[in-house]
Amino acid sequence: MRIVKTLPFREAVRTLKLPHLHRNLFSSPEWLEVVDKTYGIKLFVKYIEHGQQVESYIVYSVVNNFLEKKICMCSFCDYCDGYISQKEDWQIFFEAWRREYPDYRIAIRNLRDPFVRENPNFMFLSKEKFHLLDIRKDINALWKRTHDSFQHAVGQAQKSGATVRICAKNDLKRFYSLHLKLRKNKYRLFPQPYKFFDQIWETFLRQDKGFLLGVFNPAGDFIAGTIYLICANTLYYKFNTSDIGALKFRPNNLLFWEGIKIAKERRLEYIDMGSSGYDQAGLILFKNHTGAQSQDITHWGFAPPDYKFSRKIILKTFTSVCTAPWVPNFLTRLGSHVIYPYLA
Repeated sequence: MRIVKTLPFREAVRTLKLPHLHRNLFSSPEWLEVVDKTYGIKLFVKYIEHGQQVESYIVYSVVNNFLEKKICMCSFCDYCDGYISQKEDWQIFFEAWRREYPDYRIAIRNLRDPFVRENPNFMFLSKEKFHLLDIRKDINALWKRTHDSFQHAVGQAQKSGATVRICAKNDLKRFYSLHLKLRKNKYRLFPQPYKFFDQIWETFLRQDKGFLLGVFNPAGDFIAGTIYLICANTLYYKFNTSDIGALKFRPNNLLFWEGIKIAKERRLEYIDMGSSGYDQAGLILFKNHTGAQSQDITHWGFAPPDYKFSRKIILKTFTSVCTAPWVPNFLTRLGSHVIYPYLA
């Protein structure tokens, strides 16, 4: 007999054998530990057990605040596919959610699970671009596969006198300073709280499951950086930032090329380049020029009858005020700690 059960995520990881839990970064215990320690969201595993074995499971967060009530797969993840052994299991999970949370909406970020797309309860909401670079060929073949403009930019960076190196923990604050300024001044968005990056450092980088790669100008100033994370056979190009005034050094191209070389040295096979909004034409073009292949991350949802969708006017107003040019950076940083838990 197949039985549906639910456990808190930490207990499930400790007591169950969950197939392919490390198949990608966003279902890994390490990533979800970072999310939990930073934002304190409620994480669960719902699973179907047969003969004391887990046949299907989903990892999800439960969001309940003054803005909305939501079941999400999964908060603060680019995507979070379920491990689903048969199409009918999605209906079982859906019905269980509806019994437990009848007035909650459901939000799903899907990359590779085909079954959720076939379930008639979920409506297509939106999509993002996703890029994955296969790096199993030798380094010369990978270089030849990049676009001429990418190669030119790397050469320009190397000739400019810029240097690149794996950074120590004391460079994380310099990375965060650039990250805050870029998010605030260019995009008028909050940066993630510094605590989030500190947790990433302790959980991943200190355990040699990733690295911060930095670019320095000839004067020794930190002008760009990328945080790469490692899960299974894949390097994740997760967070990138740069000084807007130093783009003549073409640091982002250099950072990515050096990331490829380090991934090859560590015998990794893929680079996950994450999601890009369809309106981010420049970012999509950059990823295309690396030779990466693209597909869509699709967002699916369900809302109960008469569900009151939050327009998040409070969040938008707070963000607009706290990222204004005249607001000191320390207040923007403080605001990120207040607001980010509500973005789950």
